Amino acid sequence: MDKVKSSFLDTIYHLRTIEQIILTDKLITISKEEENNMVSFLETEYERETLEYPGIAPNFNSDAALWAAKTVYLAAQLLLHREHKISDLDLLLPDFNRIQDESAILSADLCLRFLPQILAEITRIDADDLVIPILEKHLYLFHYSAIGFEIDLEKINFDIVATNDCLQQLYIDRIVHRKAIKFTESDFIKKQLEIGFGDYKKIFWAQL
Repeated sequence: MDKVKSSFLDTIYHLRTIEQIILTDKLITISKEEENNMVSFLETEYERETLEYPGIAPNFNSDAALWAAKTVYLAAQLLLHREHKISDLDLLLPDFNRIQDESAILSADLCLRFLPQILAEITRIDADDLVIPILEKHLYLFHYSAIGFEIDLEKINFDIVATNDCLQQLYIDRIVHRKAIKFTESDFIKKQLEIGFGDYKKIFWAQL
């Protein structure tokens, strides 16, 4: 992205490049042109990341990537904007209404990986904020992006992780990298770690 043209693009660009959030004094409507520019930017970012993916990377999912970018952007802006009703939030932060497959999970993660920190800050400001359960619901569905953060494993379905070798390896790698010990309570995850580590489990991760 050579030139930033909007608050939406600016915020996601800075998150992706220097992990900083830009807040504005009012919620801004996102135009179709901005959406198209965002998809182009995120597709380039996805192609760059997939160069280091194990095996065959899933195709880029523009719908999932754009939905996640808008979700993260608006969640960040709601850090400043405290006067909102549940009906407003349902429109601002809708569910992902497409098929949730490995392509959607990895494309959405380009931006959703930043959502747990934003959610934690919202919770710190107001633990009763109406936006919290909505964002938590999104993270339980796209739980690859929540690895390393406090989460209720009983609300997670790991079935999709087992359907794609690339996603499964990335999932396990992130758990190990972030030392997400909570996730090892899952029998499925524990088995995958044991397969990967073999007899060297205690060397790589002594807590297991």
